[in-house]
Amino acid sequence: MKKILLLSLVSFALFGCGDNKVTKEYLVGKWDCVYKEYKSKYDSKLKRYSDYSETHSKQVIQSYEIVNGILLSKTENQKAIEFDLDLIYNNLNEEVTTSMCNKRSFNQNLSKNTNNKFTYEQETFCEAFIKYPKTKILAVCTRIK
Repeated sequence: MKKILLLSLVSFALFGCGDNKVTKEYLVGKWDCVYKEYKSKYDSKLKRYSDYSETHSKQVIQSYEIVNGILLSKTENQKAIEFDLDLIYNNLNEEVTTSMCNKRSFNQNLSKNTNNKFTYEQETFCEAFIKYPKTKILAVCTRIK
């Protein structure tokens, strides 16, 4: 769970589009982030997924800095992690094959709300086996001044 949350944080902080694009320079500093995870189960009688319900919530202080042109991210009590922006920007929507799911889809969206706030959403679901729930992560981060 921690690795998924950290991967999500990394992903959402490093990509965007248009005028709302989040850049390395924008991220430099400390952010107060609230992460919420939601799940939606498939109802075989109704033949559709249920509405999302919150399953987990966490508040994290995330800091970013650029060292020798490389963006580094650090959370409380964790080592700094290096990011490749091109890798993130090229994977906004992705399908991967896993042993448990066969075909898993990831859809991500990042929105720079203001100069001091951004929002990230990631939806993950298994297309091959609908018995696995859809998962949605929503993170709202506010710059710490």
